[in-house]
This record gives sequence, structure tokens and C-alpha cells, in this order.
Amino acid sequence: MLNLRPGTVLGDKLRLAEPLGQGGMGHVWRADHLSLDTQVAVKFIRPDRAADPKLVERFSQEAKAAARIASAHVVRIHDFGLVDHETPYIVMELLHGDSLDAVLAAETRLSLERVTTIVSDVAAALTAAHALGIVHRDVKPQNIFLTRSPSGLLGLVKVLDFGVAKMLGDAQVPGGSELTETGTVIGSPPYMSPEQIEGHAIDARADLWSLGVVAYRCLTGRLPFEGGSFVAVGSKVLAGRYTPIVELRPDLPDAIDHWLAKVFSVDPEGRFASATAMAEALTRIADEAPASAAPPPLARPLELGDDTASHAEPAPPLPETHSSITLDRPTQDRPSAPATSWSRRAALFTVAAALTLGGGYWATTRPRPEVEPANAAPPPPLTAADCPEGMAFIAGGSFAMGSEAGPEVRKNETPRHTVELPAYCLDRTEVTVADYTRCESCGPVPVTVDGKEVTRRAQEFWSEFCNGGRAERGDHPMNCVSWSQAAAYCEAQGKRLPSEEEWEVAARGRDDRPYPWGAEPPAPSLVNACGAECSELLTRRLEPLGQERWLRLHDGDDGAPTTAAVGHYPAGASPAGVLDMAGNVWEWTASAYCYYDDKGCLESRRVLRGGGWDVPDAAAMRVTRRHPGEPTGRGHNIGFRCAWSRP
Repeated sequence: MLNLRPGTVLGDKLRLAEPLGQGGMGHVWRADHLSLDTQVAVKFIRPDRAADPKLVERFSQEAKAAARIASAHVVRIHDFGLVDHETPYIVMELLHGDSLDAVLAAETRLSLERVTTIVSDVAAALTAAHALGIVHRDVKPQNIFLTRSPSGLLGLVKVLDFGVAKMLGDAQVPGGSELTETGTVIGSPPYMSPEQIEGHAIDARADLWSLGVVAYRCLTGRLPFEGGSFVAVGSKVLAGRYTPIVELRPDLPDAIDHWLAKVFSVDPEGRFASATAMAEALTRIADEAPASAAPPPLARPLELGDDTASHAEPAPPLPETHSSITLDRPTQDRPSAPATSWSRRAALFTVAAALTLGGGYWATTRPRPEVEPANAAPPPPLTAADCPEGMAFIAGGSFAMGSEAGPEVRKNETPRHTVELPAYCLDRTEVTVADYTRCESCGPVPVTVDGKEVTRRAQEFWSEFCNGGRAERGDHPMNCVSWSQAAAYCEAQGKRLPSEEEWEVAARGRDDRPYPWGAEPPAPSLVNACGAECSELLTRRLEPLGQERWLRLHDGDDGAPTTAAVGHYPAGASPAGVLDMAGNVWEWTASAYCYYDDKGCLESRRVLRGGGWDVPDAAAMRVTRRHPGEPTGRGHNIGFRCAWSRP
């Protein structure tokens, strides 16, 4: 008899910690994996269901199918076993975040850019599965998971629950058997392809139809094929009748409906040939679409049959984040566009990556808010004496921020406006390699660049300039670090990333100076930018690759062809005594990359400030210069510093 309780040890390697949830077919526990020294999710079949050989076989198939798929976008399976030789369990990675279904319940409709990211990530998972002859057959929002780190930072999109997956041809899971035959209907009706509805033989293109339904719902807040019964839904699916998307979202380009017409071809031969082709076609549409604000709100909640969407008042924004400055050449910033915003609208959830066998549930826990007593005394004002060691004190007050329009001023720096800030503390120097390496909770030190548009050739070239893992560069800034890695480091120190308002105020002070040190143009004694030595180094390495000569900011030698040791240019200090706020590395901030006058912006990119060692443009060193960074990217010229204020 299965008797699970906290502290139970299974197979000398799993110690159960707490139940995360349960459903009609099984339950999930959080556990400590004693061999791997990590937390995992353990999914059990209910004992009364373990007697059904078909369900046990399906449970086994889920583990084996998912374990075979080598993709970061598929939940990772660690192990499969039996309790007391009769009740099967699956050990899988423990995920933090929300199902796409939960996100849609809170937000109803998503931006085109955000949907494109979700579709692309899911398509990557399906491509890996289809290459092994595995068809998921149940792609739907409940089986798509948007991960976050424990501190709430954006992560990967993952596909879950291969319990009803079909193996094509010779792709049978070792030790498994075909669980369904032609004529059997498997899947969730609103997301099923015509061939699934009719119980016909299917192939990978059935998953593409289902992913198209997911995309339609994400963009419109409703299902394309709705009805009060399986027959009603099925008749619409088989007829291929749905409301064109531009009638529901006139802000979207007409090309979306052309894309959907191919996705929703009743004849599989008319669909995209692969998940990759489907995602790439949507990406092209999104890239060519004009920037827009958030999707227009729906007038009322929609009743969606099996999937109900409802409005929710957004929570106050959390500080957040996608990264890298373009890693090939300095470029103009692209216009602001909507993107992933749910991390700043939802409270943190810790969720097991597990679904019951016939539908799904999420085991979810919310942290309890701490409520201060009504008569609690306000904290004393922050003073310089309160700042942790190595941090500068920045007094609060009203400050000018941004610029008026001018020859060197980009639109994203305007208009000039006033901000009110409380007092805070800011690291005097950028976080060093030695600092980051000492952080035990920060994971492996990053040693390569990465980003959405970084080719393998560019990655190999620019990764040579990463400081991580190089003991001789322990006092240099930690670069090649993503936004989430930077934020996690600061959090581990009891600090946080600064907002861009805090960053700019610390850099310019109250006297409206153009550079941290004053009005003097950038010079070798003031800043580590791309001088003669930097230009010669990069030109030497790039010319054999057929690249042009790298430009220089000045003809002097600042003593650092790449990064310099932090604090190496004391003459370039800001009024607050903060060093390296221009040059060396661009610095992550907590702020979303939005135009100052765009109050409805839902942007996932983060603001980078300060210019880098390879920048040949004096304007990039100005205290008001802003640059967008994708939070998951890692740049050879990107680092960070932390801020602190009284908790």
C-alpha cells in the first residue's frame, strides 16, 4: 500500500519534502534527490489506477518519450521507477513559473512579439520530438510552461506531458507499445486537428495545427473553433471555419491570417512542412510588423468551453527583463515593441513540472505576503553610514533625467523630465570576476557570449573576450552575463539591479553634465573606450575574417585593449564618486526598455547604460544614452553593478 509522507525515502535516493498537488490520475511531490543534490518533482500514479496496465504503460511512455528528446524546451526527465514494485513514478526537473493557460487566464491576450517567442520555443521542442518520430498529440496551453527563476526572472518555454504521444514508424519507445489504434480519438477537442477528430492516422503536422490553435488563442483571447460539445467543435474543425484574426485584432498585420490559413489547412498536405518552417514564417511576420502597444483589452471575460479566460487586475510591476547589445557592430536601436510582460504582472509561483494523465493540474504555492503592523514606525532615513562596504551613497530628491532633442540625442533619450527618488546606495565599481566567482548560488561562471542573433562564428570570436574563468582577470568586470544572471547575483548579495533612473542620477548628479566626469570629451585618462590599442586589436582579428577596420574613439592609448580592472580611471568618477559609469562594459539596469512617454509599454528588453570598451562613439558615453538588451543574451561588452536600499 502506497503511503507517502514528508521524509519518506524512495530507492535510497529520493527524500519526499512536500506534496505539490494532485489530480484524478496521480499526484506530485517536491523531493530532494540525494544523489544529484538537487530538488526535483516526483510524479506518482494513484495506487487505485496502478492496476490498469494501459495507464501504467502510458505513464511509462511519458517518461521514456520525454527522456529521449534532447531539447531545452522539453521538461527534463531524471529517472523512472516503482514504489514497492507496483506503483510507478517519474522523477523530473522542478520548474518555477506558470502554465501558459494560467498566464492567459490572467492576461487574456498577448502581444505578437510575445506569441512569436512562445511559438518558436514550442516549435523547437516539437522539432526535436518529430525528429525522433514522436508526435505529442496534446499541444495546448496547459501543457506549455513559461519558466522563471525562483526570483521571478524570465526563462525558457517548455513543453510537458508526452503521456499520449504517438510513435511513428520505427520510432517506438524502447520497451513501449502502441497505446492507440486508428479510430481512437486522443487529445483535447478544441486543439485537435481534423485527422485527430476523425480518428484517422496522424503525423507531425497534427501538432502544428494544435500549435496554431494555441497561437490564435494567445493573440485573440478566444479559441478559433468553439462549441458546447465535442460534435459542435468537431464540425467547425472539419469545416475549417473560424473568425479571421484581424477582425478580432485589427492592430495585427493581415499576414497573420495568411499564416493561419496555412496552419489551419484541413488537408495536412496544405500545412507547413515542419514546426521550424511554421515558426520561421511567423517570426518574419513579426519582424516586419510595425511596433505596437499592448493588445487592446477585451470588453468582458470570454467563456471558452474547456478553457476559460478571465480578466485580472494587473499587479504592480516587478523590476524585470531579453539581452545583448548587437555583437557584430554598433547599431542603431530598434523601436520599442511589446513583449513578454507576465513576469512583472504575476506573483511568483513555484510549480512542479507535472500533469495528471487525463488532463492536467498545476501544483502551485504562493509566498505569503508579509504585513506590517498598522502602528509600525517608519524606518529611519537612509544615510551614508548605512551603505554596505564598497557602495556610494546617493541622496534622494528631484533630478533631471533624459535629454532635449539634439544632434547626438536619440529619440529614446527624450523628453527631458524630472524624477523623484528616495536615497539609495550603488556599487562604486562594476561587479568583478572574483566577486561573481565567489557567489555559490549563482551557478557556473559564464564564459561565452550568446544571444538571439549571434551566429556560431560570432560566438566563437567574441567569446574570447569573456573574462569569466580567467584568474588573471579577477579584478576586471564580470562580462558575458545575462540580465537574469546579473539580477540573481545582486539578489544573492541582498541587493538588486539599479533602475535606470538610479543609474543616471548616480552618473550625472545634479549639475546636468554630459559625462560622469563633466563636460570634457572622453579621453584615455577618463574612460576605457575603444582607443588606438582597442582598434588595432580588433582590426587585427577581424581583417582575416573579411571584416572592415574597427573604428576608434580617439588616437590615444587608455592602457586597456579590452576591459580594464575596475576603478582604473579615478579621474572619470561621477559626482557621487562612482567609477566606470562610462566605458569598460555596458551595465544592466532593472528597467524595461520603453520610451519615456510610452506609459502603456509592455517591453521585455532591459535598458543598458554606460557604453563598453569596444565602443568608438563618444555619444555612447553620455549619461543619458540608452540601449536595449535582450535579457537572455550575454555580451562581451555587458556587465553590471548592484544597488541597495533599506528593506
